Amino acid sequence: MERGLLSLMALLLLTATAWAQQRVNGKVTAIDGSVLPGVSVQIKNTTKGANTDANGQYSIEANQGDVLVFSFIGMKPTERTVNGPTVDAQLEEDVTTLTEVVAVGYGVQRKADVTGSISTVKAQDIASRPVANATQALQGKAAGVLITTNQGLPGAAPNVRIRGVGTVGNSNPLYVVDGMFVDDIRFLNPSDIQTIDVLKDASSLAIYGVRGANGVVLVTTKSGKSGRTVFNYEGFGGVTQLSKKLDMTNASEFATLVNEVAVSEGGAIKFPNPSSFGAGTDWFDYIFRNGSVQSHQITASGGNERVTFNVSGSYYDEKGIVDKSAYNRLTFRLNNTYKLTGNFRLGNNLAFSRAQSNNIPGGIVQTAYNADPTITPVNANGTYGFSSVSTVANPAAVLAYQTDDIAKSGQLVGNIYGELDFLKSFTVRSSFGVDLGLNNSSVYLPQYLVSASQRNDQSKLTREYGLNTTWLWENTLTFNRTFNKIHNVNVLVGATAQNSRADVLQGIRFNVPGYNNNVKFLSLGSTVGAQTTDNPDNRSYEFTYASYLFRVNYNLLDRYLLTVSLRRDGSSRFPTESRWATFPAVGLGWRIIDEPFMMDQQLFSNLKLRVSYGKLGNTNIPNYLYYSRISSGLNAIFGSGQTLQQGATLQSTNTSNLLWETVTQTDIGLEMGFLNNRLTAEIDYYNRNTSDMILNVNIGNGRQVQSNAASAYNRGFEFTTGWNDTAGDLKYSLNANLTTVQNEVTNLGNGGIPIIGGSLGNGRTATLTDVGRPIGAFFGYNRIGVFQTADEVRGSAQPNAKPGDLRYEDINGDGVINGDDRVYLGTPIPKMFWGFNTNFAFKGFDLGVDLQGTHGNKIYNGRRAVRFGNENYERIALERWTAQNPSTTQPRLTNGGPNYDVSNYFIESGSFVRIRNIQVGYTLPSSLLRSLGVRSIRAYVNALNPVTFTNYSGFSPEVGGNDASTLSRGVDLDVVPVYRTTTVGLQIGF
Repeated sequence: MERGLLSLMALLLLTATAWAQQRVNGKVTAIDGSVLPGVSVQIKNTTKGANTDANGQYSIEANQGDVLVFSFIGMKPTERTVNGPTVDAQLEEDVTTLTEVVAVGYGVQRKADVTGSISTVKAQDIASRPVANATQALQGKAAGVLITTNQGLPGAAPNVRIRGVGTVGNSNPLYVVDGMFVDDIRFLNPSDIQTIDVLKDASSLAIYGVRGANGVVLVTTKSGKSGRTVFNYEGFGGVTQLSKKLDMTNASEFATLVNEVAVSEGGAIKFPNPSSFGAGTDWFDYIFRNGSVQSHQITASGGNERVTFNVSGSYYDEKGIVDKSAYNRLTFRLNNTYKLTGNFRLGNNLAFSRAQSNNIPGGIVQTAYNADPTITPVNANGTYGFSSVSTVANPAAVLAYQTDDIAKSGQLVGNIYGELDFLKSFTVRSSFGVDLGLNNSSVYLPQYLVSASQRNDQSKLTREYGLNTTWLWENTLTFNRTFNKIHNVNVLVGATAQNSRADVLQGIRFNVPGYNNNVKFLSLGSTVGAQTTDNPDNRSYEFTYASYLFRVNYNLLDRYLLTVSLRRDGSSRFPTESRWATFPAVGLGWRIIDEPFMMDQQLFSNLKLRVSYGKLGNTNIPNYLYYSRISSGLNAIFGSGQTLQQGATLQSTNTSNLLWETVTQTDIGLEMGFLNNRLTAEIDYYNRNTSDMILNVNIGNGRQVQSNAASAYNRGFEFTTGWNDTAGDLKYSLNANLTTVQNEVTNLGNGGIPIIGGSLGNGRTATLTDVGRPIGAFFGYNRIGVFQTADEVRGSAQPNAKPGDLRYEDINGDGVINGDDRVYLGTPIPKMFWGFNTNFAFKGFDLGVDLQGTHGNKIYNGRRAVRFGNENYERIALERWTAQNPSTTQPRLTNGGPNYDVSNYFIESGSFVRIRNIQVGYTLPSSLLRSLGVRSIRAYVNALNPVTFTNYSGFSPEVGGNDASTLSRGVDLDVVPVYRTTTVGLQIGF
């Protein structure tokens, strides 16, 4: 009887439970009405849940009165109570959440807990920009980061400097892509990037030790999320155009000026009838063209609680603005995570890219600048025209004969890793990464004859093959625990090892037939050429690192913060005696906003003070620098038999005490938020001192030794502010950043001898690095006017000058103009640079505008300054000094001579304001797409570099340098100009 009663009660209870439980369905959308797939829907205080599908729909068994929690990355969690069979939810974007977690070395951290200076740029800030390299899309978006496009060539990597120039050598930052160290990120499709975090101060950088002196750029690529598989297509296409064309003299004007110079130098006129030439040839119209660009990417992403994946494939193709220049790239990315057990995970981040560059001859833009406009590119009989008054090559022939230059590369970059959680507070991680690059290039120069100065008597084929191999093995152990709810401790220890090796094989043959590509092989050429033998070049280099790292993050009461970092590095690039060094750093933070005395105030919604100090190292130096070097090939014919004797000499001696370049950096930062963080601001003061800079020091007899001989500093302020708000259907954000930089050399230990740089190729140099001046500062004569009469010349320090010549200041007053009268003429390093970015969204429409500017830097206009004889002129030459029309600013025309000495006559302001990007888009309403099974469609129009405001007379004020080196920065000589790009794009989600 009792057993039967119990059974009846259990049956009634199960029936009641089944009756109370029901199938609940619903839809989850964003504020703009777009559906949200992959949203987690969970019954509160249980493990029972579901995910929304591609249409934002979900279904779950729940009881009346249950609370459903809706959560999605980047959205504010929302709770809804079950009171019927349908429960819909709308999620709002959580700006705080999006910026709350930032990537730091070997992990992530709440931004609120960070004691270092880190700038974060998110995917939407760089998406849809028509660039091959993601660093170009960063321009103007991060305080302290100056990005300059060195060359307007397809696929070219920009110049990146973080908080100034810290060395006369390689100042490039370290790039870390999903934990793998790489030299640049050209292999990445920008659409694959989730976030870019730029580490700038010692507290954030010390964990990278010798790799962190020039800053670190952490790139995190997109990963999969649990939920239904979603597909996305992103593509754009458009045109590229020269932004500005220099105004050159036409053929008649050129002929007139050439005659004038010839007569003034005591010669005969070159052109009897200048007016007969008319306009002649515009060589810029000949070499420049409207290029094109296109990009396509397809991504699949999804997974479940055990496995997530993100797979993408993309194609990028660009035809450059210089005829025959081109670049294309095919990329494939696979990011997976595997949760094998509750505490053990495996994962991989792998990227493969295949790229090809069609290269143009170096100097082609300068050749077109200098070329004689009186000649025709191609004569009626098919031959190429040549100048009778100048040795400048015919640009048409250069493009015809010197553009069979193709470089191909394949690169595999990525890692596999495993993570194990144990004892509740410990996580051990092991990662093995590789960067494998295979490069091959082919350069074919046919036999041709244009003129006596433009010819090649034997065809020449050069083939080069290179294999670059890098592996990186990292092992870390992390401890994370909170004690008594007030002490949070995170400890990281680890050991890493890296090996990099490059092998290059090069071969050259002459007299190789070139009637088609099937015969352009080394085996078909001659073994000896007219200029040299075909000795093959086979070389390699290898270097290794071993490192031990330690970091502790301590948080007391969620407002007192401490970060202590230590890394000990060993590198084979240094002698055995100085191979190891230790780099410590400490960071302190105070979340003032969480103090009890701040509870009743209404002004601040965030207030945090942080201070950091530490040391970093720079290992971006050539390999085997400390070994002795022998200069070979110094052969001569002598002796009684007059035979060829092989010769060599010691070029540099062994340096057994070579040390690291060391950077000591102090940072003081204040973070503020107002009006519930709708208005944010951040101010940083930084002081970055570099010591033991490595220089070539002369020791006599033409020999040099590598020595730690110099020091310099960079200091300044960084300001960042932003306003994010919503007004009805309008969502908008305004963000700005500004950086000041003061760069100065404080010591040159090589006897105080300044460092010469900025070669112009005509025996002159434009820069000098000296104590008390910025690195790579311009150095030359101070022009104070133009001589007007012979009497002025006779009473001057330039007795050999003529009326119309530039007049230079006699600085030391000794009555003679010579090298002692040269002075500092300005710096190519901007004293201030800034960025301003806006975004607006209104009922499906969106608008984004990016601006960038630099101020206080100078440019040396090397195009105008380098002349060898009868090159073309810019039209400003028509305002030259003549006896009939004297000028106080423009000198008389000459072929070379003192008027072309390095002086402030060729120095111009490099300040500019550039509208970096404008994008207008429209997202179709989701109600129109449901029947098509499409999640989202957005179309947009984008303009990259559409407008530039500057007083610089050259193509573009964005000048990295003629060889992009630190000592040649700001020298505008044969720089392919930055161009504007207009594209139309489409984004589709399935």
